[in-house]
Parts: sequence; structure tokens; C-alpha cells
Amino acid sequence: MISIIVPVFNTEKYLRECIESILAQTYESFELILIDDGSTDHSWKICVEYQERDNRIKAFHKKNSGVSSARNLGLQKARGEYISFCDSDDVIVPNLYEILLKLLVQYDADRVCGGYEYIYPDGHQVFCKPRTADGLYQKKELLPVMIDDGTMSGFLFSGVNNSVFKKSIIDKYHLEFQESIKYNEDSLFSFEYALNSSSLYCLQSRSLYRYRQHKESSTSKRKPGDKYSELHRRLSGLDFDKETVQFKLQMQRRLVTEALWEILDIAENEKGIKAVKQIKNIVHRKNVCSNMKTLQMENMNRYKKAYYYMIKWKLAFLLYFVSKRLVPFFKKYISR
Repeated sequence: MISIIVPVFNTEKYLRECIESILAQTYESFELILIDDGSTDHSWKICVEYQERDNRIKAFHKKNSGVSSARNLGLQKARGEYISFCDSDDVIVPNLYEILLKLLVQYDADRVCGGYEYIYPDGHQVFCKPRTADGLYQKKELLPVMIDDGTMSGFLFSGVNNSVFKKSIIDKYHLEFQESIKYNEDSLFSFEYALNSSSLYCLQSRSLYRYRQHKESSTSKRKPGDKYSELHRRLSGLDFDKETVQFKLQMQRRLVTEALWEILDIAENEKGIKAVKQIKNIVHRKNVCSNMKTLQMENMNRYKKAYYYMIKWKLAFLLYFVSKRLVPFFKKYISR
């Protein structure tokens, strides 16, 4: 049996569609664990309604304390041999778990990760191109590139949605989401899981999960400023052979990746000269300039190559204009 954990917070507009997509799965041996994280809309009422309709659904209500806390409660309540996660505003295709579990067993993998696409409010869908080829990856291949592979894209296999994990590994190594980390908390969980497992099967060429893009989503509410110090501290404190996984190199690359995300956040939230000045300060940082040489530009997609050159040449105004005007438009229509 698989335990599907869905943290819920004020998503009454999308929650029914999410639940229905899970109930429509061709693989029927699952429990659906809905964790309402102190919603102030009708989300909890919807959770209770579905719990009463289907005995595979278990609904729990808690005081609001964030998605990591909700997922951790879900892990405590889970009784399945396998674990998966889904966000309450997203949708999954009907055969997602049938496909992923079949591969998990066939390749004796410890995790299977599928592909995804973005859904926009107008119904437009954009497939997210995979960064790695389909296939089985051993731990020794994965860890040296998982934190940052040099393409300014962040963690590899970062999100926990659209994946199947083994509960036995989570329980044995007492893995949980770090509630003090508000950004990339799922990436840290994925990395710690990889440290304590042997293999991962990638099926990111198949779009099995649909991320909904809307103004109320958590990723659309990012604010400028330092978000990653606590993540860096946690990564540095983990017990693993940092030389073998090229930890220093990966963190050097990550400093540039985080600079890009900071630029995007500034363009989203600030305007005009103020935004340009802030971006200029970022591209002139010593740790950004010195670490540009660690990147793998030849492996970047068209978006990242453009950003690579704009950051390298310190084109602050162009970075602002492209991020503010062009990228929000084109990303809805061009796969990335």
C-alpha cells in the first residue's frame, strides 16, 4: 500500500480537483492522508466531506505551522509500505502510481521520480524538460550533482511530489522535513533520503504531475533577501564524505544559482531604479563573479544560457527588464 500525503492550506478552489485525481488512480491500494494546516477557508470542510465518502481517506486538522510540519504529521500517520506527496492545488494523471510503483519494483530502486508540466490559469500547459535521461541512477552517480549540477537550476530531483519513496528508509534513518527551513525544504529531504538510500529511477520524460501556477501559490509569494543560510548550515552539518560528492564545488555553483533566484525575486517584487541597483549589487558580489567559472554552461537550457551571459557581463538593467517583462510572458509558452 502507498500512503499519499497531501498538506492542505486555503486551497478550497482547487482541492476537490486534486482529491478527485488521486481517487481516479488505476492503482487502488492507497491511503490518502489529508493534513489541513489551519486553513481559514472551507478546505477543512472539504477534507471531512471526502473522508466520509471514501474509507481510504484520513483527514487531520492542525494549527498552522507550515508545509514541513504538515508533511511530518502525514509521515507519522502513514501506514503504507511506500510514501508519496502531492500538493493540494495540483493534479496527477490517472496512472501515475501504477507506472511509478511498477518501475520501483522492476529496478529495485529506492525512489522513482516522474516528470511534470505547469498549468496556467488560462488552461495552457507547458512541459518541463528533464535535466537527466531516463534510467536508474546509483547513489555514487547522483550525489556529486544533486545539490547543484552547474546549470543554475538548483537541486536535482528536488521536489518530493511526483515521486515514490520507501517508508522503511524514512523510518530507519528518522528522516523528516526541517521546519526551520522555509525554502528548498523538500530539496533537503530529497538529498538526505539519497544519502541514506542506494538508487533512484528517473522517468522525467513522462509528464505525470501537473503543477498549478497561480498567484496564491507559495512559489509566487517569494520575497527578496537571504533565504538559504539555514539550508547551507544544515547541509554543511550532515555527516557524509563531502570530498567524494564534491560538496565544495556544488556549493560554489549554488551561490550563483541562488543569485539568479534573488534577481528573479527582485524583478517580481521591486520596480525601476531601485530594482536595477539591487541587481547590480548581486552581479558584482565576489562570490558570484568568482564562481561563474564553476558552471556547466554547455548543459544549460536556452533560458539559463541567456542569464549566464547577462550575469557574467553584469548587465543589471537587462537582467531586470528580461526578468520583469519577457520571462513572465515566454515561460507560459516555451518549454524549459
